Amino acid sequence: MTPRTTTPLSAEATSTSFVAHWLNSSMAALLLLVPVALASVCLLWQSARKRANGRRRGTAAGWLAAIAAVGCTAYSASTSWRFAADYLDMHNTVERCAFFATGELAMVAYAVMARQNLHGPRQAAGLPAVLVWVLAAVLTIPAYAEHGLVGGTWNAFFGPVMAAAMWHLAIGTEPRHRTPAAKPA
Repeated sequence: MTPRTTTPLSAEATSTSFVAHWLNSSMAALLLLVPVALASVCLLWQSARKRANGRRRGTAAGWLAAIAAVGCTAYSASTSWRFAADYLDMHNTVERCAFFATGELAMVAYAVMARQNLHGPRQAAGLPAVLVWVLAAVLTIPAYAEHGLVGGTWNAFFGPVMAAAMWHLAIGTEPRHRTPAAKPA
């Protein structure tokens, strides 16, 4: 049995393979975040339209919350992307994209469903609002697995936890405490 010899790669071959890998993974991640961005734009557009009385539906705070929600969702997706390769042995770009995008897109979908329920007959966000937070808790697992206790806490907070909070605020599903109208004496 003869020992295997390896020839070192040239600097040009190494940089070419690195760029090709980076383009594949970055482009795939970007393409999967497009639906999240489009959903955000649609929600923002709807909130920016004028009501019948001439007032706008959205505010600058709502716009900023939506932008922050997209950023935190992307931050969470980045951690899930690495987790899929490092812990789940997913090295195929398409498979990893499908994996990491599922959780983040589900969070946005639950937030939109919570808003729909809030404006429905029961006027309560209901189960979808709870599921946003359950999903955020589950999405913290990759952060701790990838980065340990300190880095994981940082990544979990600014990734899935802040994404859930920002989506919650951006689309207006905050808890509303309604009190019965005061009765005249």
